Amino acid sequence: MLDHRAQTLLKTLIERYIAEGQPVGSRTLSKYSGLELSPATIRNVMSDLEEMGFIASPHTSAGRVPTPLGYRLFVDSLLTVKPLQREELSEIKGAIQPDQPQLVISHASQLLSQLTAFAGIVVAPRRQQPRIRQIEFLGLSESACC
Repeated sequence: MLDHRAQTLLKTLIERYIAEGQPVGSRTLSKYSGLELSPATIRNVMSDLEEMGFIASPHTSAGRVPTPLGYRLFVDSLLTVKPLQREELSEIKGAIQPDQPQLVISHASQLLSQLTAFAGIVVAPRRQQPRIRQIEFLGLSESACC
């Protein structure tokens, strides 16, 4: 759907937007994308991405921001995930003790935050009162019946 250049610019735009929280301009993309493109060429590609619905401009002179469609493409095909290091994996395994559910939730939130460098929130479902879903009466023997 998108050529390599457009994919690289969209990925860079979304990463910069996530990192800075501000609309991203062509000069920033030129600096961080690793592509040897002029700001004019980058603006042309950004215009194409905007026409396809992947990015939008909050106002005339601003840079661009990702749209939900742009985020979806990023998550589905552009996002790269690095494998965990052995130390990180052993830390996760050591922190999760299934016999202590409250600690599992607390540690999961902290680990999520540390691994992603974002706020980590883990929510457990509320415990509900036990409900009886079905009752069955079984005869144990022929003589035990009324």
